[in-house]
Amino acid sequence: MSSTDNEPILRVENLRAYYTSKKGLVRAVEDVSFSIMKGDSVGLFGESGAGKTSVALAIMGVFDKISRYYASSSGDESTKRLWELRDEARRKGLTSAEMGQALPGVEGQIWFRGKDLLSLDEKEYRKIRGNEITYVPQGSRKSMNPYMTIDYQTAESLWAHDENRALHERQVMRRVLEVLDLVELSDVDIRKAFKPGQFSMGEDQRILIAMAMITRPILMIADEPTTGMDSGVQHRVLEAIELVRKELKTSMLFISNDQKVMAGLVDRVAVMSAGRIMEFGDAKTVLKSPGHPFTRAFIMSNPTMEVLRRIREKGLVVRGIPGSPPDMSNPPPGCPFNPRCEYATDLCKQRVPDYREVEPGHWILCHRYEELPRF
Repeated sequence: MSSTDNEPILRVENLRAYYTSKKGLVRAVEDVSFSIMKGDSVGLFGESGAGKTSVALAIMGVFDKISRYYASSSGDESTKRLWELRDEARRKGLTSAEMGQALPGVEGQIWFRGKDLLSLDEKEYRKIRGNEITYVPQGSRKSMNPYMTIDYQTAESLWAHDENRALHERQVMRRVLEVLDLVELSDVDIRKAFKPGQFSMGEDQRILIAMAMITRPILMIADEPTTGMDSGVQHRVLEAIELVRKELKTSMLFISNDQKVMAGLVDRVAVMSAGRIMEFGDAKTVLKSPGHPFTRAFIMSNPTMEVLRRIREKGLVVRGIPGSPPDMSNPPPGCPFNPRCEYATDLCKQRVPDYREVEPGHWILCHRYEELPRF
């Protein structure tokens, strides 16, 4: 079954993703729901540790593998037992709630073109991962093999998903040149035979984008691809992403904590904190007139010039978010933002708010949204 233009390419429902640590079970993602339409660009926006990358890894089908690897290397028996219980639950087709204990791993539903990804075995998932859904990581130098040429590495996904051996080397090389040219890498005929260390930071990040696009994916996930770059290099990388996305009509999930980047690149934005989506809606609405106290505080802690002007007009003060993000191995009761929220009441400290649609297409996780002063 494939999706139509009126149906989401990706639909995430009640997603939760936990991993084990020395402190106990870390609730990295808690009850997250959102969708991406064909050709849509959605951003995951929020502070570090909010769970943005964990959502991406869950969609890619590698969250459990990575979590289990680090758990096995710890040698902790209680951690080992939790993963054994997770395996038992899956064999029985039971959730953590039905097992009567919170367990590590991913639960919920991730629908991609009508398929429930979490129900697929690894062989079926591999046909989608790196082919129909691709990933652009942050930290480009660590993501490429320093000893292999970029034409080989760019072509690797094509060869890996050519199960019927239908592709010829000439076809593959033509595609490699097309995508490297599309991300505006200069002198591709010659430089395709270079190794990663011979490129600048902005160039190697654009090469990673080309690698992600060579299979002409339906969905691309870009995980903070401009982190640590100066504004000029950042602009070229973002320009390459947008150019390739529009050329190939690819949907995108873009992860960042940079408000300016989000405002210029995505159609809709999901604001995350403490593993939950606090606010979701049209990017212009959410970023210019935020409704959730966390969104307001996060934007005010590092405002753009336009937001700074509006803050001053309203007589507000530019300030950081007080306190620290919660420890997700021991999250606070109620709304996860309540210890740092100036509007929190006893209700906020006792019960998690309902995730509700306050206006068409605009969702909020807040008890007091209607009572808050307009931003």
